[in-house]
Amino acid sequence: MKEKDRTGWRYLGFFLSGLCWSSLIIWTNLYILLLANLILFDLFITRWIDWSLRRYGLPKLLQTSLEWVFILLLAISCSLCIKVLLVETYKIPTPSMEETLLAGDFIFVSKLAYGPRLPETPLAIPFYHNKLPSGKKSYSERIRKPYKRLGGFSAVRRGDIIVFNFPEGDTMVVQYPGQNYYSLVRQYGREYILSEFDIITHPVDKRENYVKRCIGLPGDTIRISNGEVEVNGDRNPAFPTQKFKYYVTTNGAPLPDALLDSLKILKTSVTYNPANSLHVLFLTGENIEFLRSRPMVRSVQRYAEPMLSFQNQEIFPHSNFYRWTGDNFGPLIVPARGDTLLISMLNLPLYSRLIDVYEGNDLRIKGGEIYINDQIADQYVVQMDYYFVMGDNHHNSADSRYWGFVPEDHLLGKAVTVWFSIEPEQSIIEGLRKERIFSAIK
Repeated sequence: MKEKDRTGWRYLGFFLSGLCWSSLIIWTNLYILLLANLILFDLFITRWIDWSLRRYGLPKLLQTSLEWVFILLLAISCSLCIKVLLVETYKIPTPSMEETLLAGDFIFVSKLAYGPRLPETPLAIPFYHNKLPSGKKSYSERIRKPYKRLGGFSAVRRGDIIVFNFPEGDTMVVQYPGQNYYSLVRQYGREYILSEFDIITHPVDKRENYVKRCIGLPGDTIRISNGEVEVNGDRNPAFPTQKFKYYVTTNGAPLPDALLDSLKILKTSVTYNPANSLHVLFLTGENIEFLRSRPMVRSVQRYAEPMLSFQNQEIFPHSNFYRWTGDNFGPLIVPARGDTLLISMLNLPLYSRLIDVYEGNDLRIKGGEIYINDQIADQYVVQMDYYFVMGDNHHNSADSRYWGFVPEDHLLGKAVTVWFSIEPEQSIIEGLRKERIFSAIK
């Protein structure tokens, strides 16, 4: 190749790499790193500096080893950049989103949809979310960065399936990692839990990841009546894949395994009472019509948890003032940034965690008065947007009905694609769900 042609390719290489690098730096607002364009200019054009290891006279084996270390570090850095800024993978662990997402699905989560959230605890071992295999924390809190989100393609829309850090995941019981700390406290008391078990706390970006469907946007009013969701007074249509709990009564015999298999219902998820031939199943609308057409099925009735005369301790806001259930809930206004909340002892349970934990204020009750940062308060201006989420498996999902709002700074991204899927506790050959691979999430 002629020298003139090689020079042209070098200038083109510098232009493209410099453009990509500069765009990334401007997007992340780390302008000091624009100086790296000088290094790119020397690498492609001037070549004043010998960037190879040959000039140091190192043994060939050591030189080769250092080159491989550099390649490995570069690969890790690129992987982390993709994970933080572009896309991340996530495994669905529970059936709370069936049939939209199944336990054993591996999904791509777009960070660009709502804008990537920069790490708040950057000192961490790569590719370990919050703990090592030994159970110890995989990160250090010596450096804590304030919440910052880069620009994205869109805002959260009603109906989006979003991935977020679990809002009540700030505190965990080491001996019971799958249990909600606040639920354990409500059952057994804070003093007992703190005295008998080991407690760890996590910053926002190191809390467990959850995936649910966004039902309520900032400013929306949510109400659930007999299992029917209303948003701003309008009934929210059920999704075709949405599941509810049903009571199915047969003519004296249990539903055969072949029938359950045809409906893709795991036998381990079925409750059957032979005394009255009653099955408890989680079904989609399509499954209902099919079951009703079977001769052995006498009735199919949807379950709705009634309004209770006593407080359901597990339903948000966990207060005697609100006797809501998973099927009869609200009305509840989802807070938006800039909203002024008129607060009283009656509605404080709805917003106390928002004021105290999510937005970092000192909230106290003294002599029947509400104090925020040592000042008597009867109102509060919201600093972040919040969201209300639910699982598509309506009666088998721990969601905003149980623990409240999802703060804006907990958002990770939007679930976009199932890239791999396998039945839980089965081998790849036996449990592979070929029809779900690279299917879009709706």
